[in-house]
Amino acid sequence: MEQVLGQKKQWIYRAVSLLSFNGGFVNMVTFISFLHNPVGYVTGTLTFAADAFADGNFSLFYDMLLALLFFLGGAILSGLLTPKDSFERGNNYNLVIALEIFCLLSGTFGLRSGVNSAKYFLAAAMGVQNALSSHYGKSIIRTTHMTGTMTDFGILIAKKINGHKIDNWRLIINTLLLVSFFWGGVVAVFLYKWFDYDALLFSVVLCFLMLKFQWTRRFLYFLLQKYPQLNFIKFRR
Repeated sequence: MEQVLGQKKQWIYRAVSLLSFNGGFVNMVTFISFLHNPVGYVTGTLTFAADAFADGNFSLFYDMLLALLFFLGGAILSGLLTPKDSFERGNNYNLVIALEIFCLLSGTFGLRSGVNSAKYFLAAAMGVQNALSSHYGKSIIRTTHMTGTMTDFGILIAKKINGHKIDNWRLIINTLLLVSFFWGGVVAVFLYKWFDYDALLFSVVLCFLMLKFQWTRRFLYFLLQKYPQLNFIKFRR
């Protein structure tokens, strides 16, 4: 796997787990609070928009439309900052995660202050994150909704049953995505009951963990490049 994809599976496993947990967390908070629809679930948002339009509820229609546009805007910004299609270290991830933190904080403090339109920043945050993880090997990785992940998982299992050779890491990644997303939602339910919109600050903490992970690895790599005598530090880029 390392030779073909040029990356260490432990890093990928950790990254997709944190991102998927965060996606499940934010989606659940928006589901049980103001939108009653996961903000990263574009299929659901489109369905709500179509239903509202057909019923003549244009206020709700515009609400869903803005959520879609902010999600799209977040994805566009993320795509501009990470032009590579592959999921790999050094792809401007710290800048993109910092952008997601900004969107999450804007949404959280805006909602706390009674600014209802601040919820669109949460949609933008999910758009930023979903575009952040794209391809890894032959797998398409998405971390804010699990429809495609479950479909891929089913296809892989079917191939396994039919006796086709598949890479086990693909099964592991899909499992981690689904399990992490689920537990992110579970944790969100309890934290929202206890802290209301402040629960979203936990999502910010998760993003800072990703940033710390990135910065720590970059700093260690810099030290090893500059001071080869420190090669006793076990670091694999």
